[in-house]
Order: sequence, then C-alpha cells, then structure tokens
Amino acid sequence: MRHLLLAAALLAALAGTGCLLPNGGTPVFVDSRSGRWWSGKGVLTEVSPDQKRCKVAIRDRALVVHRMWVDCITVHPRVGG
Repeated sequence: MRHLLLAAALLAALAGTGCLLPNGGTPVFVDSRSGRWWSGKGVLTEVSPDQKRCKVAIRDRALVVHRMWVDCITVHPRVGG
C-alpha cells in the first residue's frame, strides 16, 4: 500500500511540473524548422481552423513539456513510437 501511495505522489508531482505528455492526441514528429531545443517527438493536440497552425505538446532536453503553436508544415506523422 505504501508503494502505491508513493507512486501516486510521484505521478502527481510529474504531472504538476509539466513532465508528462498528454494522453490524447496524435503522435507526431516536429522537424527542426520549428526549433532545435527539443527531442522532435511530440503529440498533436489541436489544428487551427485554417489548418496552417498546429498546437503540439513536445518535450525539451530538460524533459519539460511545452505546449505551443507551430506551422503545420513542420509537423509530420510518427509511425512506431
């Protein structure tokens, strides 16, 4: 029981600090035209009505997740992980 409480507290702390990618969304790769400070792997969460801007959640090198709008031409489908 104690291990479950510790695991739950750890997950809550990670979620609160922005280290977890959202559960929903489409796995994507964001290419370097949008920036080089992140891993490239992210999750597409929203597309603008004109389909030119995509909102992605992407992890940087310090493992902090950022949610930002990028040009959709830099967002590509990710296959297999």
